[in-house]
Amino acid sequence: MATASESADQDGAASVTRIFLIEDDPSIVRFVREALIWRPQWRLVGHADSVSQAHQLAAAAQADVYLVDLALPDGRGEHLLQWLARQCPGAELLVFTVFGEESRLLGALQAGATGYVLKGCSVDELLTAIEHIRNGGAPISPLLARMLLRQFRTGDAQADDAVGAFSDPVTLSEREAEVLQLVAQGYVNREIAERLCISPATVGTHIKNLYRKLSVHSRVQVVRAAQERGLL
Repeated sequence: MATASESADQDGAASVTRIFLIEDDPSIVRFVREALIWRPQWRLVGHADSVSQAHQLAAAAQADVYLVDLALPDGRGEHLLQWLARQCPGAELLVFTVFGEESRLLGALQAGATGYVLKGCSVDELLTAIEHIRNGGAPISPLLARMLLRQFRTGDAQADDAVGAFSDPVTLSEREAEVLQLVAQGYVNREIAERLCISPATVGTHIKNLYRKLSVHSRVQVVRAAQERGLL
């Protein structure tokens, strides 16, 4: 568990915003830590890099804002959001993720998220989102907000279709699941091979198996199909 500077205590308890980060990517953890330097009255009171670790640490941290990634190594962030909503009903749940699909946005909101911000945003955008959520707002990245409005206007039933996809189960090997997670995070075959200590050719074989099992023909399609089936 990590904490920010003790100087925040000098501002008084009433002005402190306690933040707990649930994220497995070290570069994103660094980004958040560096962003919080600009708000000395905010404190990073804890960090978990998996669903299981979040179950052990998150509730006890008594944070005001939980910053939650949806792509965790041992489970879906949506399920963790549901758990946090029950365990910490007074806290704000701000999703911070790479997933910009409507189905993930809707699933997260239905699971209890009160905001949804995409990775790749600026420091100012992240800090503003946290400020808005603490002030009773519901920050959503502009692109996702437009997508959400379009869905409401057209009556898109994508969220219901995603639930139906679970009726056709797909079983992945442990290695295929690992490759899928990294594909979803945007890594190319060479980077996946380096991370998993296997050859790029082996990565290619696993990706072809994913295509076959999910009946798709591209990396974008494999991520979307996996999300709809609850594999991510």
